[in-house]
Amino acid sequence: MKTKVQKKKHSGKGISQQIQGQVSSIVLAIFLVIAVVSIFMVRATVMEAKETELTLESKAASYQLGDYFDQYKRMTEQLAVNPQIRQVLADTVEEHGLTNTKGYDTVFENMLNIAKADSDNILAVWIADLDANALAQSDGFTSSDGWHIEERPWYYCMEQGVTIFTEPYVDKSTGQLILSSVSPVYDTQGKVLGVAGMDISMTKIIDVMSGYKIGKTGYVVLMSSNGTIIYHPQESEQQKYIGDMNISANVVDNVESGNEVFLKYKAAGVTKYGYLAKVGETGYKVLSNIPSSEYYSALVSMIIMLVIVFAVGIVVIVIGLRKTADKLTQPILQLNATAQKLAEGDLDVELVVTTEDEIGELGNSFGKTVDRLKVYIDYIDEISEMLARMADGKLHIELTHDYVGEFQKVKQALLNISASLKEVMQGMNYSANEVSSGADDLAKAAQGLAEVATTQAAAVEQLLATTTTVVEQVEEGRKESEISAEEIRHVTTMMESSQKQMVDMMAAMQKIHETSQQVVGITQTIEEIADQTNLLALNASIEAARAGEAGKGFAVVASEISSLADASGRAVNTTRDLIHLSMEEIDKGTGLANAVLSSLQESVEAVERANALIQQTAENAISQVQSMEQIRYGIEEIAQGTQDNSAMSQESAATADQLAQQAEILNEMVNRFQINP
Repeated sequence: MKTKVQKKKHSGKGISQQIQGQVSSIVLAIFLVIAVVSIFMVRATVMEAKETELTLESKAASYQLGDYFDQYKRMTEQLAVNPQIRQVLADTVEEHGLTNTKGYDTVFENMLNIAKADSDNILAVWIADLDANALAQSDGFTSSDGWHIEERPWYYCMEQGVTIFTEPYVDKSTGQLILSSVSPVYDTQGKVLGVAGMDISMTKIIDVMSGYKIGKTGYVVLMSSNGTIIYHPQESEQQKYIGDMNISANVVDNVESGNEVFLKYKAAGVTKYGYLAKVGETGYKVLSNIPSSEYYSALVSMIIMLVIVFAVGIVVIVIGLRKTADKLTQPILQLNATAQKLAEGDLDVELVVTTEDEIGELGNSFGKTVDRLKVYIDYIDEISEMLARMADGKLHIELTHDYVGEFQKVKQALLNISASLKEVMQGMNYSANEVSSGADDLAKAAQGLAEVATTQAAAVEQLLATTTTVVEQVEEGRKESEISAEEIRHVTTMMESSQKQMVDMMAAMQKIHETSQQVVGITQTIEEIADQTNLLALNASIEAARAGEAGKGFAVVASEISSLADASGRAVNTTRDLIHLSMEEIDKGTGLANAVLSSLQESVEAVERANALIQQTAENAISQVQSMEQIRYGIEEIAQGTQDNSAMSQESAATADQLAQQAEILNEMVNRFQINP
């Protein structure tokens, strides 16, 4: 009947939990590092992309506005170099006025044609004379007597000698928001004669600006050279100075300094990001902006996606580790249950380990060891039974088992002991019979030995002493036989000690297995790190090739991949250390095996000592034969004395009766041993 191996619960963490705990902590740490690095990389990439987006939006608006203003700047400069306008301004005198100067009609016709060519945007084309303090426009407006050219906001263009765009202002006649493009007019000697300019409607500019949308809620603000808001989605903010708005000081400082810069600022209590760009050479500026919530929305979405991906990955890995650890520890639990049964002395166990790995090999070896211990138990049971028979006086023994190894020596020694004892007992039986027969003859002849009673008495005393010696020697042989039995029992004890040492060796083998499991877990970790490294490397190369110049950020990814490779190298070193630890545990197992061999050697020595005691018993038997020989000589002297001393026959008869009684006792003692089966 086979005993089924049951699983026993134990306190503390099992191997499966230790594997899950250690490997999971390593994987979690690696995932956290990767997550943190990925978040920082994604943040840097997204922020750079957002900053680039805002910069490009601002520059796109500035370029479009710059092109828009450049066409009117070129038209104004072409007016300033027109020979007819030069001539009219050169000929104009204050007394006659600008409109009465020869050639003005032609100039007026030319200005009118230019205004009509772009009537939606050009409200008026005009010229102004410096000396005459007079102005004439294509719409027929002329300056009055109180008009002074040096009071005009564009007067400084003549001092600086450049084409300018004025600050926006509301045209009194039309009520529209306009600005003027003004260029100085020079004669052939380089003297300033006046200016040529045109009034441009801001309607189209505002329409263009309102069409710029950045993200979902972002927009672009247009400012003049002195910081006046030309366009803002909220009309209430238009025509305000930038410094009068509820906006951060860094924006005002950069607007006044004329810088092109990416800014983080607050407007109306809302944190925003934007880029301040110049509009060509007009002095105007555009400021793109987007709320911080929208600025970081893409980053938040990507971080959430990364967290979800990492969380799912960790859950999958933990589930895989749990299944793998349970599968690996199942054979160990079977081996442990079997070892516990063996430790309790139950060798009738069944062990089935079907794994095709080191655990399977260990299970097979463990099973072979159990089978061999079962055979040894049969040996020990039979040896104990035979020793009990010998202790009961049954000297004939038969060993049915085919003893192997060192037990072959024990079997041979027991057979030798049996043969020697049988030979001794046969000799003692024969001698006892001879003594009994001689005593009878002595008793019959005692009646005729009266005359030699004194001599017979001395001989009988010597015979009694010799017989006592024989009894003592036989008693000593009995005691030595008991010692031999004790030695055999000592052999049994040593065999049990060997069994315990085998249990210790299995514990060491179990420790080797635990270390091997750690090596397997770390190897799996290294493989996962390698997979992640390859995937990151592939993604980095693909994205870098696709992004071109903008893919410089992926260089950081390559650096982090190198860090992951270093982590893989450290994991390999850890694996090497664990393998070294396994080798040390194997050395311990070898030491325990040597201890078992030493114990078995002591068993052999004990058997040899038992054999030596048996040899001593044989020597004592020889001494008994010699003593019996002395008895024979004494009986001969008694017989001779009987012939000479018949008078002492009665005393001799009494002595003969005593000798017969001793012989009977010796016979009873010898007959106690059964020589034949």
